[in-house]
Amino acid sequence: MIQKTRPTRLTHLLAAFFLRLRHRLRHGLRKGAKRMLDITCGSLVILMLSPLLITSALVIMIVDGRPVTFAGKRVGKLGRLFPMLKFRTMRRDAEAIEKKIQEHKISKTAQHFVDPENESVLKLRKALLKFSDEEKYPNDPRILPFGKFMRKFSIDELPQLFHIVNGDMSLVGPRPFAMWEVAEFTPRDLLRHKTRPGLTGLWQISNRSKITHDEAIGLDLTYAAKQGFWLDLKILLMTVPVALKNRGGN
Repeated sequence: MIQKTRPTRLTHLLAAFFLRLRHRLRHGLRKGAKRMLDITCGSLVILMLSPLLITSALVIMIVDGRPVTFAGKRVGKLGRLFPMLKFRTMRRDAEAIEKKIQEHKISKTAQHFVDPENESVLKLRKALLKFSDEEKYPNDPRILPFGKFMRKFSIDELPQLFHIVNGDMSLVGPRPFAMWEVAEFTPRDLLRHKTRPGLTGLWQISNRSKITHDEAIGLDLTYAAKQGFWLDLKILLMTVPVALKNRGGN
């Protein structure tokens, strides 16, 4: 009768080692494939859109001078901050004007500003007065003449392609939020920062006109758990028709 040998402690350790090694290799290959997709596609798109990038920069410079880009602090992977570039679609003093507006706390009953000689502030107050309770203002006079066009077709987002190539962002991933937004996140929400932020993601292709914060975070967490080369490719292919549909509906 043949006696069965029991697995030794060394056998268990070797099995655990090889399982972990296989997991790390698969994880490394998945990360490598995703990074290669980002670098290859990001570089190709920059090359193909270089005439549009150069033209946009020149138009901004001619109309309103430098700088042609605006860098807002965003929260990236593992909570690391990075300056996310956009083409500037507002006049150079837009932030100063908004700050002045907030300091004076526009109200619908107010008849005048404390600083009446500041024409730009007066003009903005007049335009925004009836929208003072909303977060975004229609026909904002701070927007440059071509700014709405750039925003509608996401041309202002194109400088983020350089973030994809240098590794701050990815083609696919959760959209990066500002610091003040992340400050109000729950511990669950913060798990979305386990992966690089991206230009598009499950949230963007959900094909829903309205989505709640919890639903959006849920989609980001789903992506963070399942991310990979093929999922990225699927999301990228689905982004094109969704983006065209949304633009057409505006």
